[in-house]
Amino acid sequence: MSSREVAEPFRSNDRFWRSVTASLFALVTLLAAGVVTGLVGGWGAVAFVLPVLLLAIAARNAKASTASTRPTFATRDEWRDAERQAVAAALMRAGRRSYRGGRDNDSDPRPV
Repeated sequence: MSSREVAEPFRSNDRFWRSVTASLFALVTLLAAGVVTGLVGGWGAVAFVLPVLLLAIAARNAKASTASTRPTFATRDEWRDAERQAVAAALMRAGRRSYRGGRDNDSDPRPV
């Protein structure tokens, strides 16, 4: 999911990408778990184990990413603003890839 639009030091930070990816998968699996629970009742609540696990993975990676990227900024506010922009750029990139059917190459001659 890497993108030129995501600024350094986040672009080259593997933990940042793992955190964003796990968060997105957690959202999708949370929605699916809700549907499963609605269909099968109380036993469907077991389906919420996966989103909780993915959120824990995202949090662990976010903490590690913060530990390595935060020192590159003069203030906490600068880091927070840069991280928010990086997450927004990553999500926009993921949204465009989904919309284009997985193609993220702007030079692709096929129509979108």
